[in-house]
Amino acid sequence: MSKLIYRTFGPIAAAALLSLAACASSVKPEQIMTKVTPGMSQTEVVQRIGPPDSQTTNAGNDCFQYSLGDTGTPFAVYFDGQHRVSGTARSVCSGMPH
Repeated sequence: MSKLIYRTFGPIAAAALLSLAACASSVKPEQIMTKVTPGMSQTEVVQRIGPPDSQTTNAGNDCFQYSLGDTGTPFAVYFDGQHRVSGTARSVCSGMPH
């Protein structure tokens, strides 16, 4: 694939594209976690950080579970009864299997 990029775009563009691809995989979990703030809707959370890996409901409140980064850092996003972010945790959702 590198040869195809090189032939199609030239050496400088090929280097830039490969560099961008390398950067995309180095996003730290903390950088993603800071994109979620209290009061955001479930739709806004999905727009900012993508769909959850799993989801659970406990006592009418939802929790989105994410596995972030290369190491699968657990990240839980808790929602209130209005489907707004009430909090986050660097852990699995309460009641979720570990």
